[in-house]
Order: sequence, then C-alpha cells, then structure tokens
Amino acid sequence: MKALLCVMLAMSWPAVAQTPLSVKALSFMNGCWTTPKGAAEELRECFTAPYAGLIQGSSQTVKNGKTTQIEFAAIYEKDGKVIYAPIFNGKALSTFSLTSVEGTTATFENPANDFPKKIIYQRSAEGKLIARTEGSSPSDKANEEWTMVPQRM
Repeated sequence: MKALLCVMLAMSWPAVAQTPLSVKALSFMNGCWTTPKGAAEELRECFTAPYAGLIQGSSQTVKNGKTTQIEFAAIYEKDGKVIYAPIFNGKALSTFSLTSVEGTTATFENPANDFPKKIIYQRSAEGKLIARTEGSSPSDKANEEWTMVPQRM
C-alpha cells in the first residue's frame, strides 16, 4: 500500500521544467584574468560579456618572458546547446558541450576527446577565476588547474 501511495504521489507531483543552458549563465567568466605575480608560467585569459548568444575568449601563456601558448575560443549557443570551441596555437580542437552550470561553476565536456575530456570554470567566493582541465577522472595525472585574479589595466 505504501509503495502504491509513493508511486501515485510521484506521478501527481508537478514536473519541474528544465531551464535550458545559455551563455548568459556564464557571465561570471566576463573580464580579463591573470595568474598571480611570481607564477612559473603566467596565464592571461579574457572573456567578453555574453552578447547575442556568444562569448569570445582569448588566452596567452608566458614563460621566461616568451609566449608559449595562445588560445582563442568561441562559446556559443547552437541547437539548444552551449558549445565551447577552442583554437589552440592556431589549430582547432574538439568542441565541448556545456553540461552543467551550478552557481558560478560551469562544466564543458567531450567524453570522446583524448585530453581534456572536461573543462571547468569556477568563480570563487574571493572573486578569483579557476580554470581546470580534466582527463578520465578528477585524479588523472595530466589534469591541470590555474587560479587567476582580475587583471589590472
């Protein structure tokens, strides 16, 4: 009897509409960011504010005063999905789909990609932007994480 009552209640409970993901949910990434002074590698990353379904991004990695890596990215809405499409050192990479946004944490995934399989951006309570790339698991040795502060002009 209890099981039947639970099933009946579950069936009568109003369905909660799933809010579609949009680039507007990623506005916490807006701005220019850099690793703190003294880091072995300096990372500078900038994202435009969401506009008309698009965020533009760019990054530069500097080591010993030389640029070692550049990336340009488009984060855009297409067919009800949000796509992260990076171009790394002039070469287009696989695209990643936004799979979740929880507060100020966004996760992009492409399980078929060799590495990374996940790209995660999080805005911390202290106002820092944390970028993380992950392989098959959160403990994968190839995983990388960068903590950036707002860049002062």
